[in-house]
Amino acid sequence: MIQFKFIVSAFTLLAFLWSGRAFAQSILTKAEAIKITLENNYDIRVAKNNIEVAKNNTSPGLNGYLPTVTGTAGANSSLGGSTQKFSNGNEIRVQNAFNWGANAAVSANYTIVDKTRSTTVRQLKEIVNLTDLQLRQTIEANLLEVFNNYFEVARLTQNSMVQEQTLELSRQRLLRAQYQYDYGQGIRLNVLNAEVDIQRDSINLLNLRNQLANAKRNLNVAMGRVVDTPLEADTVVQYNNTLSLNGLLQDTRTRNIAVFVANKNLDISAMDIDVIESTRQPVIGANASYDYSFSDNASGSFFDLSTSRGFSAGVNLSWNIFDGGRRKMQRQNARINIESQLVQKEQILQQLERDVTNAWESYQNALFILRAEQKNLSTNELNFQRTQELFKVGQVTSVEFRQAQLNLLNAATNFNTAKYDAKAIEIQLMQLSGGLLEVDL
Repeated sequence: MIQFKFIVSAFTLLAFLWSGRAFAQSILTKAEAIKITLENNYDIRVAKNNIEVAKNNTSPGLNGYLPTVTGTAGANSSLGGSTQKFSNGNEIRVQNAFNWGANAAVSANYTIVDKTRSTTVRQLKEIVNLTDLQLRQTIEANLLEVFNNYFEVARLTQNSMVQEQTLELSRQRLLRAQYQYDYGQGIRLNVLNAEVDIQRDSINLLNLRNQLANAKRNLNVAMGRVVDTPLEADTVVQYNNTLSLNGLLQDTRTRNIAVFVANKNLDISAMDIDVIESTRQPVIGANASYDYSFSDNASGSFFDLSTSRGFSAGVNLSWNIFDGGRRKMQRQNARINIESQLVQKEQILQQLERDVTNAWESYQNALFILRAEQKNLSTNELNFQRTQELFKVGQVTSVEFRQAQLNLLNAATNFNTAKYDAKAIEIQLMQLSGGLLEVDL
């Protein structure tokens, strides 16, 4: 592993003070950030719930493997009359007759054979596997966001350290200019210039602290924590020197999560044809019921009282022999859908190859810039030390001292930016090649 470290003597005091602050508040390691994200991130929690729903969809009860039992009951009444004439001339009249009755039944149905049922369950189990892959896809996307936010916190932390040291140096310069002016060895202009520079450095530090606070809130939200939870980021960065373009491209074709999802969608689409073909098979079912009915008729009716009860059972078969060509068209559409998904997979592979190649070129460029900025930082640190020594003995002006100070500030800031830019691209490469969950940070 390549590890970039730099020590600038002008920043030693502030680094010591900042380390004391870090000890007062424990550092959130990258491993801890990953653990918190996996447990609390909102998108990941929703994706886990989707897996549970997909598993429930494969249950026997939802797919007709268990019998259904239904109970029914009812009551009815009527008020009216009737006239009946017989062949012998007799006549019976009933007026204002009140009749009522009740019925109840319990029935059970069970599907014994249904090829579509078993084929559908197999497809639903593949959908469970798809939701597992989608969970991993969600995890990778959110971890990538967490890493980017984490490194942004680290970058702004170091920039704030640099800016605090710059402000401290400006205060020392103002104090020196004030002493020189009080004792007649300096001019008022040097004091005013120092005061202006302090104001500018203070504003810059205030802006950095605001950006850092925002970045910490962004990181907390990405991890799924309370927004204002205090945290400090580890500013040490290591780089993987074992990466190669050919290896990354090979891993991308075989391990990228988008490729896994595309393959699983192809498997599920292929099973659509099996489901369609299964509808050609007959469906055999069984049913049983117990019925009871009661009727109480008005006096003078043909029957005064009637009851019935009994058990019945049967077996039924249904067979869709011809459906008007519907299955044929469904099968054709399913095959067209598979062809479309194959085209989409080819497009995904091409786009991934492009993304990996572009990211690799950017990564190499970022590492080159990082080495250049590291060298530039060392040069500016030496230049500032020499300028500071000459300033103390009055051989350089305050303007020259300020310029050396700003040069060092810019060099340190540029180095921090280059350091975390390179790491962000490396993390992107690991995500594209399917190794993000195994990355050694």
